[in-house]
Amino acid sequence: MERILNEDEKIRKAEEIYFRRNNQNIVLRDKSNSNIKKSLKDKILLQLLVMFNIAVIVFCVQNKNFVFTEQFLGVLNEYNVNLKVKVNEFLGIETNINDNANDQSPENNSDANSEQAKENNEALVQNIEPVTEEIPNSDISSSVSEMNLDIENLKAYSFIKPIEGVVTSTFGSRTSENQNVTGYHTGTDLAAEQGTYIKASMGGIVTLVSNEGDYGKHIKIRCNNVTTLYAHCSNIFVKEGQIVAQGQDIGEVGSTGNSTGPHLHFEIRVDDRFVDPSRILQF
Repeated sequence: MERILNEDEKIRKAEEIYFRRNNQNIVLRDKSNSNIKKSLKDKILLQLLVMFNIAVIVFCVQNKNFVFTEQFLGVLNEYNVNLKVKVNEFLGIETNINDNANDQSPENNSDANSEQAKENNEALVQNIEPVTEEIPNSDISSSVSEMNLDIENLKAYSFIKPIEGVVTSTFGSRTSENQNVTGYHTGTDLAAEQGTYIKASMGGIVTLVSNEGDYGKHIKIRCNNVTTLYAHCSNIFVKEGQIVAQGQDIGEVGSTGNSTGPHLHFEIRVDDRFVDPSRILQF
């Protein structure tokens, strides 16, 4: 039989119920606030991690020559070129070898500057004679069919002019009263002012930096089996094993080696076969 509560007991009972419910609401509110704070901390931490990862990626891209090994970058560069060739073959697309010339060469951005450079370079032509170049032991008399095949394969690559200069000696057979001039020229000579910056005609890995022989100070840059050579430099900015990008400054025009005046001797080779640069670029 239920006991009848007096007035004081009813008040005390009501107070207990009130405090119990009030404490329960406080606990729920504190728990909810704790969950909100935890969620906010997690979001902030996630954002910090994302920002950190982005900063690491940007740093690696901007300093790839220091972060990655040169061997890794060389393999990566060759893989990209091979992939481009395969995609073009699959799609039946011919790559325009001069696609990036206007974009990469700062001299082409201003017609006035280009004209001024040509005028300055033409003044140097009178003092420059074609001279002998160092000729490797490879067969310099490649057949016309081999040359045409190499030129067709080079369409998969992009080249830009290394300098704005005046052509003083072209590729191939030549005659001269100068006894030091050979009967066969393996590249194209471009006269320019001493100290003119030389740009990498194509990207790749620097395989040789030397100051020996008739070439004087010269550079070789290779991408797959294609090599570009830059001779008679006064200064060289790169070193062997370095990965360079197309259009990057690699040296300065000079007159080192067997040279009668400041000019750049520029070559393009496929394996050990010489290719006429004027068939690839319009100087």
